[in-house]
Amino acid sequence: GKKIKEGINIAIIGRPNVGKSSLMNALLNEERVVVSDVAGTTRDSIDSILKYHDEEYILIDTAGMRKKGKVFESVEKYSLFRSLKAIDRSDICLVVINAEEGIKEHDKHIAGYAIERGKGLIFVVNKWDTVKDTTIPEFEKLMRAEFQFATYAPIVFLSALTKKRIHTLMPTILKVGENIKREIPTSILNDV
Repeated sequence: GKKIKEGINIAIIGRPNVGKSSLMNALLNEERVVVSDVAGTTRDSIDSILKYHDEEYILIDTAGMRKKGKVFESVEKYSLFRSLKAIDRSDICLVVINAEEGIKEHDKHIAGYAIERGKGLIFVVNKWDTVKDTTIPEFEKLMRAEFQFATYAPIVFLSALTKKRIHTLMPTILKVGENIKREIPTSILNDV
């Protein structure tokens, strides 16, 4: 049967405490969208639907997931496992990076996995308002050096909490979404 869901699935991924929930809330509030919670196909996530320019986007919230039963070695490891599951369900991945903490191995790991799986990728540098001694071009240079395997991925600088520059994100998502649609041959869609 046909499994293609309407809308583009967006996974908001990143290490614990980088501001994934704030980003999700900022997106949903900013766009004054019709939001409806749909129970995720995996029981441990709640997806929200965001309508923007007549397109439906399904936001996969990995922040709200809770561990059940199984004890993982560490929060970090668990969050990685969760991110990978969300990447598998998504079309576009927003890799959220905390500007204060800079780039960590975990960030590279999930970005690399997203690319391996052929997903659209956008880097979101969050908490940008807290950074005083670096300019956007400087930080961008650092990002490009660290993520050499993802030179084409757009980087968006914003602060989810203060909503600064949040308006730059949806247009970027729109662009990446267009590219994705162009890259999927219809023959593949018919086989699913």
